[in-house]
Amino acid sequence: MRPSSRAEPAGTAADPSWSRLVLPAVAGLGAAWVLWHVAAARTPLPARLAVGWVPIYVGLVLVTVVLHAARWRMVLRRLGTELPLGLLGRLWLAARAVGWLIPSGSLGGEPVRAQLLTTSGMPAPSAAGAVAFDRALELAGNTIVGPLFVAVALALGAGSDTGALAAGAFALAGLTLLALVYIRGRRGRPALVPLARPLLRIAPARWSARIRAGAADADAALHRFLAAHPDLVPAGVGISLAIEAVHVVELAALFAAFSLAVPLPLLLLSSLGLGIAHAIPVTAALGTLEATQIGLFTVGGEPLATGLAVALAIRLAETLAILTGLACLATAPRAVA
Repeated sequence: MRPSSRAEPAGTAADPSWSRLVLPAVAGLGAAWVLWHVAAARTPLPARLAVGWVPIYVGLVLVTVVLHAARWRMVLRRLGTELPLGLLGRLWLAARAVGWLIPSGSLGGEPVRAQLLTTSGMPAPSAAGAVAFDRALELAGNTIVGPLFVAVALALGAGSDTGALAAGAFALAGLTLLALVYIRGRRGRPALVPLARPLLRIAPARWSARIRAGAADADAALHRFLAAHPDLVPAGVGISLAIEAVHVVELAALFAAFSLAVPLPLLLLSSLGLGIAHAIPVTAALGTLEATQIGLFTVGGEPLATGLAVALAIRLAETLAILTGLACLATAPRAVA
């Protein structure tokens, strides 16, 4: 008997990957259009972009994506997996978009990254461990620059001492947590399982065992990583700090594209505020992003309209970033048969 159907080669008209882009493209462009008109009507944003800054901003965004992909590839190489830098960049963009859209404090993208890694044939426990370790390196950069940004902004006279010290205390708490995870991981003691306990209390019973087992597997992989590759942490943290530095310049280019003059102290606090907004489990940081930016700029002595203009500029950029990430997710490789 002849087979009833034949498998279509990748990239043919039967592949629905590109057709799945239609809805997110329409929704994303529509949201960008609405945000632009709201910004033009309600804030001091200019009617037109400062076009010369747009390619600079896009180039800096690409630099940060490449650095994220390079750090992730460095981790994967230690596990014996070699993937192209461009593919890892696409997978990171896809996972970031999901993490922003799912109300999980940006952590929702990590299971997506692990799942996308398994499409290359990588074992699920190793994929989870690689993602957890890369995330830890990212948190290292965040928690190191947090107190530094607050200290510099305070030294330059931005905001009140009370607000700056409160932000510094929050950042130092995160740095302490990261140090504890690293120390426990080096000693082979559970580091991620204790962090998962609050989630286990609210998760359905049928998910609890799976979450606990996944955290335990990630802990074991993390310990093997630290024991076998002690040089990985310094190199990874170095890349994370480079990402944070480029991100500040990227943010400055975004504000310049909208003709917004933001002094260095508020630029540093704005970058810190973005991280705080995305750490709160709210879909796409709706409300939290705007609140943190308006609050920081108001505390810094700027008028309310300036904080709103900054928030809308960031919101517009993140809307386009989410659209790009969804496009990368729709065209990501499927699981290996």
